[in-house]
Amino acid sequence: MTRTNLPGADEHYTAIIGSGEPTTVFAHGFGGSIRDTRPFAAGIRGTRVFPHMPGHGGNPSPGPGWEYPMLAQALAGVLERTNADRALGVSMSAGALARLITDGHHAARGLKKAAFVLPASWTAPPEHLMENFAAYTDMLRSYVAQGDEDGLARALAEREAPEVRQMPEAQQFARGRARAIMTTDLEDGIGLACRTAVDNPAGASDFAGDVLVLTHEEDTSHPVEVAQKYADAFPHARLEVLPRGSILWRGRQDVRRILGEFFDS
Repeated sequence: MTRTNLPGADEHYTAIIGSGEPTTVFAHGFGGSIRDTRPFAAGIRGTRVFPHMPGHGGNPSPGPGWEYPMLAQALAGVLERTNADRALGVSMSAGALARLITDGHHAARGLKKAAFVLPASWTAPPEHLMENFAAYTDMLRSYVAQGDEDGLARALAEREAPEVRQMPEAQQFARGRARAIMTTDLEDGIGLACRTAVDNPAGASDFAGDVLVLTHEEDTSHPVEVAQKYADAFPHARLEVLPRGSILWRGRQDVRRILGEFFDS
């Protein structure tokens, strides 16, 4: 039996596909959607839960000043409502999941497996990364202030690897994110790139579940050195670093294989 909830307010902006145990939450990144996380769930057994995080898919934005504790609390609600025992977070939601676990939140205590895909933030980044994130944030805000959706789409696409940024799928993805930022209150969250996800990194050592950290090379928005910090912090962690451009575009078969091995082994 397959049970699907259309993600409206009455359903907490969450789609649920499949049935039975285990239950896995798949949470998207900034400017993303349920459509973006569904490929990560391909072939994963049990119940698969796809939330639209605050500010996405009609789920109201919390307003200016987005912070990881807010996102972590939203993710906690999804885990609690669905009794999920496994979770995957992409980029923004990877940081939210890390915050939830390291804070020792009761919603995370039942997690047996956690996957962090393209993590972008851990503790305060080194100066060279902060300068990069700050410059990029300022550029995005300038395009928004000018109402330049095309410029914003180009800036988003240019964060991709050179060999994939001209792919039709990558261009469409960048245009979709630009349109969402320009036409919704996602603008409030642009500064999230400069926020610190985790306040208590030592809390990771208390997590008894299995951890997968999945990233790819040469991604200025999701540096490998941040993924390495995740892998070093958790006691039962596996780090997978794929060639650049792999996660969303060029290595989907590898991604599905890695996630299948992790979640269904």
